[in-house]
Amino acid sequence: MTQIAGHLLLLVGLAGCTGLDRDNTNCEWPQEIAMSFEVRGPALQRHLSDDALVAEDLAIRYADSHRGTRSGDFEGFTEYRRTRDECMTALFSTIATSHGVTSERVRESLVRRRTGLDAAVILSFAVLYGFAADRLARRLSRRFPLDDGWSVALLATFVTAVAMSFIGVLLGEQWSVAAEVIRVGNSHLSYRTFRIPWVQHREKLFVGGLFLFWLVAVLRYRACTRATGDPGPEASDSGRSNRGSNGRARSATR
Repeated sequence: MTQIAGHLLLLVGLAGCTGLDRDNTNCEWPQEIAMSFEVRGPALQRHLSDDALVAEDLAIRYADSHRGTRSGDFEGFTEYRRTRDECMTALFSTIATSHGVTSERVRESLVRRRTGLDAAVILSFAVLYGFAADRLARRLSRRFPLDDGWSVALLATFVTAVAMSFIGVLLGEQWSVAAEVIRVGNSHLSYRTFRIPWVQHREKLFVGGLFLFWLVAVLRYRACTRATGDPGPEASDSGRSNRGSNGRARSATR
């Protein structure tokens, strides 16, 4: 399962490559072949979105280099944001001219994320979370068996699920941020962190983590019960029938 998660995350990193020079810190857009966006298909829509994301990253790099806290010319965050936004506007204008669209349309394409990539990140972490939940649920089933009482087992499972899901949300967010850093090729995400789906849906992911842990715990307790040889109602009826037959046999012998 860990191999699957690794492969999914690798795909995320590879899919983020656009072939454009992200090391450019002069607020200059690489030369491309001009093409009309309006008369092309979905492939160019994805291309436009990729261009907008790269332009945004170039503007952040440009501001970091010229007005960032480590640039030597830091004059406050207001000046930093102004430098970043001016560069971004200029790059968006270049992209718009190249593809025959408006600058506003280029800016709007920033929020168009690739669902498949985001799903890969979330599912890869869910695999790791499920593996950890199974290991923990196995220990719970041995430490608090149902023979000692259902209430104790339920309470232990509930408390553990809450703690596990809370930690999972925190770790999953770091997992998503790391994937985003790989995808954009820049450790300074800035406000882009808030566009990551995991960050936008923490509460839903917490609830999902609870249900996933409870499901794994139920399956683990069932497996543990079968392993200990719990007779169950059918086995009990069969046992009583066998004892009755043995009793009649002894009476007939006497």
